[in-house]
Amino acid sequence: MDKDLLGRYLMSRRRLLQGAALGSGAALTGLGGRFAHAAPATPLSFIGWQFQPQIVEENVNTFKSLYDENVNYELVTGDYHPVVETKLTGGQRIDMLYAEEDHIARWCTAEWTRDLEGLDGVDEMKAGMFPVSVKSMSLPNGKLGGLPYYAGHNAFIYNEEHLQKAGLAVPDSWDSLLDACRKLKKDGVSDAPYNSAWGQKWPELSWSIFSCWYAEGAPVFDEKSDFVDDAALRKVLETHQALYKEQLVAADIMTLPNEGVPSYATGRHTFMVLHDYDQKVANDPKLSKAAGKVKNALMPGKTKSTFAWTAVYMMGAQPTDVERTWNLLRFFGGKSKDGQYHVIKRWALEFGLGSAYKEVMADPEVVASFGKWRDLAVTNKQLELATSRDIAKQIWFPEWDLFMMQRVQEYIRGSMSTDQIVDELGKKVAELKQQYQ
Repeated sequence: MDKDLLGRYLMSRRRLLQGAALGSGAALTGLGGRFAHAAPATPLSFIGWQFQPQIVEENVNTFKSLYDENVNYELVTGDYHPVVETKLTGGQRIDMLYAEEDHIARWCTAEWTRDLEGLDGVDEMKAGMFPVSVKSMSLPNGKLGGLPYYAGHNAFIYNEEHLQKAGLAVPDSWDSLLDACRKLKKDGVSDAPYNSAWGQKWPELSWSIFSCWYAEGAPVFDEKSDFVDDAALRKVLETHQALYKEQLVAADIMTLPNEGVPSYATGRHTFMVLHDYDQKVANDPKLSKAAGKVKNALMPGKTKSTFAWTAVYMMGAQPTDVERTWNLLRFFGGKSKDGQYHVIKRWALEFGLGSAYKEVMADPEVVASFGKWRDLAVTNKQLELATSRDIAKQIWFPEWDLFMMQRVQEYIRGSMSTDQIVDELGKKVAELKQQYQ
């Protein structure tokens, strides 16, 4: 395995650089030389995060050519969502921007972005998407808040060779996972059998532990957006603490770079909860010592659900021109006027990013590509069981989410009891609801 190659690959895959400091955007304007003669004088503004910006530039150029358009593409460096909020608060006009599911309602509530209801073709587009994605992208009032950039979920993977050496079956519960990890370590197959993203950034411990909570059947929040302390939630917390206490995870699991994927690619670990598309990395012989041995299974737990999300392209509240901006959103987040999924299909084939559109996921090229590195029957079953995080539609959720990750890390290290952590998490919800009320 070429460690430098893996590092460069993963760094380019991440929407946010791990550990990057808060920074400002660097504008990339007038991409590709002269605009077409018919291009409008006023450019559309589009800002995005740090995932393959050179390909985004190419996609912008394709749009400009097809539509005789003028677009300024701005690449945001640093922690994307806080930087964008600073720009929006300062009054910067943005026509199209990326957002994760936990910022869709927040930005619409702040009147920085708008919903897409009533725009040409919206109903037909929604009808062609998976229901879990439509739900993820919708506002609390049911209106569509954006078009899909990609659709993902957290998957459970295992090293088949490790299990064979230890004579183990794939665990289907948290108790059997703990027992398997203990045996793998005792037998010398793996010194740190379990791996996951336990850092404090939004796609790390937040996504991984919500996936585990949903897999065990914990609602986490009820229909009134109140925190739910139940046996399933406690089970997952206590499993995380046991994995750490018994040294069944790497000692530095909370600071592993790139969400722990490079560590798994060393072949050291047996199990991992990770973003589904990262299984492509784990099975790439150029990037992983475990290539060819990594299989996916349903999440351990009583319900075997997981957390599924859909990242979006959103429209600014006051676009330069609604029709022009809608063309830009549909080109990136749907079909172009020539009937092709120029952007979405490229992300799927080159990087394994899933799509909210049933048509894309059934495309023969996409099916053949995905089938090379994961079991699609298992993936499809996992998606059927997946849960969208409705609580993310509350504008206070990102603040609670960061607090949760910080305190759960401390709990995992053993600094407090289960009673104490669930009490703190519930009190923080009540505090934030009162504050925002």
